[in-house]
Amino acid sequence: MVQIFISKDAHDLNEGLQHLHKNGVLEAKSLIEFSALPFECPPAYDILFLASIRAAEYFFAKCDSTAQIACAGVETAQKVAEKFKKEIAFIAQQSDQPELEARRFNEWRKNRIACFPSSQISIGTYASMIPNQEKIVFPIYQTHFLPQPVENKDIYIFSSPSNVIAFAKYNTIAEDAKVVAWGSSTERELLKNGINVTYVLRAPQQTDLLNWLHKLL
Repeated sequence: MVQIFISKDAHDLNEGLQHLHKNGVLEAKSLIEFSALPFECPPAYDILFLASIRAAEYFFAKCDSTAQIACAGVETAQKVAEKFKKEIAFIAQQSDQPELEARRFNEWRKNRIACFPSSQISIGTYASMIPNQEKIVFPIYQTHFLPQPVENKDIYIFSSPSNVIAFAKYNTIAEDAKVVAWGSSTERELLKNGINVTYVLRAPQQTDLLNWLHKLL
């Protein structure tokens, strides 16, 4: 039986992937964890950009917002809308191509001030294209690495660059194993660590991943 590892906790997976986990095919384990950082709610801004549901959770735990909300991906937008009852004004449709979507976001933004709550190690692709006077960038949560050994698998799925870094601390991947990257940023980190990438997931990633896996299982 094919054995799979994904760097996400089981409760973060969709129904189809959870089914694989319950049947013993898929080991689901995040290699990072998070904690809140102290921060003050930002001054006036026009757009609140949420790169992940985690950024939304830490931000809305302390602050409210009447600004338009933008999300980096369909899955993040769905979770923010459901959990916080927010209307989403902009959704990055191709979250696997952040540079392309960042340019699209900047065109939609039209010089309005955008607020970016984030992790302390966020790559900041979207914010990097915006002049300093038109953005508020501040860390509201911290990413902690949890490096640990992972048993050898046939397929490895990495959900973020941070998970790649944590994995590489104690693990190597056999040459014949397949490796899946959750978007181009994760792909770059894998290649940086000398890990060849078999497939890069397209948005929405969990749906694409399940379709890709079904061709192999």
